[in-house]
Amino acid sequence: MAETPINRIKELDKERAKLLDTAKREALTRAEHAISELNALGFGYRLVDGVARGRPAKSGRGGRKLRAKVCPLCKFETKPPHDRRAHRFSAAKRRPFTAAELKEKGYARV
Repeated sequence: MAETPINRIKELDKERAKLLDTAKREALTRAEHAISELNALGFGYRLVDGVARGRPAKSGRGGRKLRAKVCPLCKFETKPPHDRRAHRFSAAKRRPFTAAELKEKGYARV
């Protein structure tokens, strides 16, 4: 059969797989030897394959949920809801939002 590029790629893939398998076996042997030395010294190590099974990492913000209720500063309800914390950057003295500020922040008066 004539040597085509496809056949050559298949041969190279097989050769690559063999090389990777050999390299993995050698590295695994070295790692097992190192683990056995650590265990002999009294440390409790083990070698596992795959991803560690522990608690999943927390993702993003875990903040609290706002219930739709009247803001104590504005004295009215908005959609989406907001509370006193939304006013923290408004001015030196916390005050109700103006109509322009509500629109800018994406709030609609209910």
